[in-house]
Amino acid sequence: MGLETHSIVEIKERFHKIGKEAPTMWWEHGVLSIDNPAEGDIKEIKDVMESEVLMPGFGVDFNCLKATTTEPWDQWVMDVVEKKSI
Repeated sequence: MGLETHSIVEIKERFHKIGKEAPTMWWEHGVLSIDNPAEGDIKEIKDVMESEVLMPGFGVDFNCLKATTTEPWDQWVMDVVEKKSI
């Protein structure tokens, strides 16, 4: 199973286990886009990615694309990054 499919499956499974609906999300151009996540959703996604999906030495960074008049919702994007060694 590829990274994209594996991550979506694991994230949806986590949300199911905690009794919440997963936000709308999809992979495109190497980033995971997440539409209008509820409070705490980004933290859950980060935890799933770093503890269940990615190899040691990798993590994730998030950026928020704020709502506009034509798209009145926040969209978050997640990048997979290599953690810097100390």
